Amino acid sequence: MEQTAAPSQRSTAIYLKLIIGSLFGFCFFMLPFSWDGELTLPIALLQKLISAPIEGALPIVVVALMVLSGVASLAATLTGGGQLNDYLKAIFVAPWLSVIFRLAGGVVAVCAYFHLGHEALWGEYTGEIIIIYLMPSLLVVFLLATSMLPFLLDFGGVEFVGAYLQKVFKTLFRLPGRASVLSLTSFVGSGTNGIIAAELDYKKGLYTGREVSLVCLGFGTISLPAVFIYSTTIGGVDVASFLYLFLTLVIVAVVSTMVLARIPPLSNKTEEYFEGRKDPSLDAPVDETKSKFQIAADTAYAKAERAPGIGTILKNGVLTTFELYMTVFPLIVLIGTLALIATEYTPLFNWLATPLAPVLSLIGLPEAETAAPAFLTGFADLLLPFLAAENIDSQLTKFVICITGTITIICMSETGAILLKSSIPLSFFDLLIVFLLKTVISVPIALAMGRLYGLT
Repeated sequence: MEQTAAPSQRSTAIYLKLIIGSLFGFCFFMLPFSWDGELTLPIALLQKLISAPIEGALPIVVVALMVLSGVASLAATLTGGGQLNDYLKAIFVAPWLSVIFRLAGGVVAVCAYFHLGHEALWGEYTGEIIIIYLMPSLLVVFLLATSMLPFLLDFGGVEFVGAYLQKVFKTLFRLPGRASVLSLTSFVGSGTNGIIAAELDYKKGLYTGREVSLVCLGFGTISLPAVFIYSTTIGGVDVASFLYLFLTLVIVAVVSTMVLARIPPLSNKTEEYFEGRKDPSLDAPVDETKSKFQIAADTAYAKAERAPGIGTILKNGVLTTFELYMTVFPLIVLIGTLALIATEYTPLFNWLATPLAPVLSLIGLPEAETAAPAFLTGFADLLLPFLAAENIDSQLTKFVICITGTITIICMSETGAILLKSSIPLSFFDLLIVFLLKTVISVPIALAMGRLYGLT
């Protein structure tokens, strides 16, 4: 096993690499600050600055990528990809079901952008949301996230923090301490970033199937700036209540993840590592004579020694992003549009919510009948619960809807589709059950916290 250099023999340059790289990664993904009077994160601000000059062109770029994915996958799979290099062959030579999904995603994208076919494909609350608003933002976010995540994950900061949180995370969530930073990435930075980061670490053999599933579904939320905008601007929660809302989110996240860690379906997930590959560092013996700080510093230094250079980081980021564009984006377009069509053009969610109204009334939620569908529509798209809250008068009910809509963020238009396409061992049924469990856990806690705060 590779040995870490003794403290007296260590390089100052590696320590600087550890500190500067890790701090940059942490700040880029998770440090909120005010910009032009709005709360934001560096990744969100950079995404906005990059997108602004080319905002009008991004939807057609998305459409072009979706068409390329479908056509190239069909051609490569039919021919075996003989003329392609290994990288492109791995992307485009796919199982036929994947090829069909990619072709369907391309068709839906074209119909949504050019207003072809039935209005359900390109309407304001269906295809337009996906192609004009969601996918262009994801286009840039995926590039930034995959390019910058190595600074957060590969420079030792995760290992340093994880050493201190080992007992807490193991006791509360049955997770290793290093999952703490991934959890923060998901909770503050956004569920999408957390999923991308978690899958990268899972493929490196740093988490079992059960651990990575819990990290993604236990802590994944909307990014902190989005929570503020969606809950106050769209949902109508008073700005003065936002800090209390965020405190409630933390409580709900901790309680719900503690429960999910101990019951099916997540408690039954495999304890195997990705393709049987376990990172050797996980079996490194712990020197009982060392302090917690020394152990944390040793582990972090060893990780920083192996951290890639900036050129490698950027190259791998671009290659990984293109692969995600070709394999994940068509699924998001297809599933997201179909989910929104089901919400907008069928009474499906109203029917499903019918049994909820009496229960919500029984526990004392104001405007229960009107609010009931809001607690289920979030499974289709993250924005729908907040839009539903807009039509509610009660601040207490708005508060509960916004808490639940944020913490149960397993929407099929984005995070759900990404998870289904990833290597993380989760099925559609798993996502549905976890969504319902988190809703059941979140609603009474949010209601109690809202009443404690004095909301009515």
